[in-house]
Amino acid sequence: MTDLVWTALALIARSFVAQAPGETRGTFFVAADTDRAAVELCLNHAQDTGVYVVGGLDAATVGSTINLSFDPRPGWASVAKDMDDLLSEPENRIRAKSRFLVLETKESSDDALDEKTEVGRYRLVVNLVQSLKDVAGFLDTHEQNLVFISGGRFDLPVNFSAADLKQMNADEVRALTTLIPSDTHKKQCAAILATAIVDLLRPQPVASRFAYLLSHAKELRAAYDQGYKMYAAGFSYDKLKDTVEAARVEYVGKIHKVLSDIQNQLLGIPVATIIVATQMKEAKGFKTEFFVNSAVLLGCVVFVALTLLLIWNQLQTLAVLKGEISRQKRQMEKEYAAIAGMLGETFESLDARARTQKVVLGVIFSVVIAGLCMAVWAYAKLTPDAWSSLTGDVAPVSAAGGASSISPPASGSASSTTPAASSIAAGAAPAVPATTQASTAPKTSSQQQSVSQRK
Repeated sequence: MTDLVWTALALIARSFVAQAPGETRGTFFVAADTDRAAVELCLNHAQDTGVYVVGGLDAATVGSTINLSFDPRPGWASVAKDMDDLLSEPENRIRAKSRFLVLETKESSDDALDEKTEVGRYRLVVNLVQSLKDVAGFLDTHEQNLVFISGGRFDLPVNFSAADLKQMNADEVRALTTLIPSDTHKKQCAAILATAIVDLLRPQPVASRFAYLLSHAKELRAAYDQGYKMYAAGFSYDKLKDTVEAARVEYVGKIHKVLSDIQNQLLGIPVATIIVATQMKEAKGFKTEFFVNSAVLLGCVVFVALTLLLIWNQLQTLAVLKGEISRQKRQMEKEYAAIAGMLGETFESLDARARTQKVVLGVIFSVVIAGLCMAVWAYAKLTPDAWSSLTGDVAPVSAAGGASSISPPASGSASSTTPAASSIAAGAAPAVPATTQASTAPKTSSQQQSVSQRK
């Protein structure tokens, strides 16, 4: 009977014309016998409905307009001027009364199943609050506050208005009410949804968090879906994130080791430069300076060759590391496609570090080659004779057949030059003195006889 009485009062309220907005006193047109029966039933239960008809039931004839008022007993039903008036009673934000009327829209709790109505959207939000009660740590009914325990206390006051009901997506909000299954995975799914709620709402002001949740129900459901997919794959987001972070630290160390392994050799570059700059001396001919310069240049060539070999080896190591990083990234994208995008920045940072190391090795390579070129140039300038021999560029000689290397006699020493020397220099036979010629001439027969008599 109570339900019939309530249905009768809701029928009257739907056709009721208030004297002023929000008032429960006005007129009602009795259009049919059902309208008269509703008035009669409400009058018979006036202690609950609070219906009063001017002129009594006799005035409620079919086709007549009657003056009436109603004021339901608070414990039996409630009447609100509009939806904001209904929500001004804090308890109505977390639990809907079984019987209530909204005069502005002429809707009642009987319309709660129709989500196109304001009352239907209100009931949907109340159902969401009851669903979140199982997700949160607890629901403070006195403060209308959902309390989550996530790295400390996180408050979600249930504050919303009629405007929030109009702006929300009813389909997305309804989907949130059905996220938590009732099977053995209920606890895990509730934890996933709680984490998604806290992550979404933490940056928002406390008072407007629930309204933000209603307007961003789609984003919340997407975050939950990602978390659930990770759980279904056997991993939590935190665990996978820790695994990727550990791999990142390991690969960063390996990438930096590419340079640290050859840092001692790299420190030798400025030392070698100083040696080349200070030890090479100007050398003429193939004397001691020539051998010193040649030894310095040979050492420079050997050092450069070994350094370039090390750089090439480190470039190969870097290429292997980049290949391994790419393989790990492809594997993660294949096995955890739902969350691969969330961790992509980690692999991008590793790629950037690897590129930086490659550029640094390239710069070192260029510096070493430039240093070798400068050493060769310095050797060519300081050791021209040896460089000429290496390149086949022999110094030109004079047309006198090399006599240019003999210095001409000084003018002061011309008197000391003998005639023989002069004749030799002129290419003629040397002159012989007359006495010498006489002594060397053949002897006559008389002379030979004189000699024999003396004996």
